[in-house]
Amino acid sequence: MASYGFRKIRYTSFIRHPTFLHQADDFWAIYKHSICAVERRRSQLLALLCEGRSYAEVLAITRYSYQGADKIVDAYEAQGLEGLKDQRHGNRGAPTLLGDADLLLLAQTIRADIAEGGVWNGNRVQAWVKTTLQKDLYLGRCYEFLDAVGYSQQVPRPRHVEADRERQDDFKKKSSPKLSRQLKRVLKVLDLLRKSSLD
Repeated sequence: MASYGFRKIRYTSFIRHPTFLHQADDFWAIYKHSICAVERRRSQLLALLCEGRSYAEVLAITRYSYQGADKIVDAYEAQGLEGLKDQRHGNRGAPTLLGDADLLLLAQTIRADIAEGGVWNGNRVQAWVKTTLQKDLYLGRCYEFLDAVGYSQQVPRPRHVEADRERQDDFKKKSSPKLSRQLKRVLKVLDLLRKSSLD
């Protein structure tokens, strides 16, 4: 038993022998046909155990720890062959803080204000989201959104007399953050609205 702070971890030196509902051939079939590396490794482990190989040999081949192998056995006994699948594929992640409508409203507000000479920064975006939408937004996200909308500071920093404008612009293109799918979708709608207003 190892103790890290207040948490105690009990290490096992054996794998619980599973109650098999399938034959080794079933696991090998999954191993041969699956395109998921996680599912293949798990089915390989169970196929070898089902063939009666020793735990030491199975762990040496699959490179699983005792604890990792035991978790796979638990998942198989609880869910059958479904327990071999990588469950992360179905994980959509945390919901977005701002919905498409919220982002669109923010983008329209910024662009309309800029057209009238307004100046925006991350703190102003953060304050607007707090007062208008009653939501908290990280400051870093605020600057990312300003950049994506195409907004740049109205007061430029002083430039060096020997600065190479082309190299600076090239650096900006390479270092610009990747936009989320949601932000790309919203900006596309915003551009369509802008084009329709010009027609």
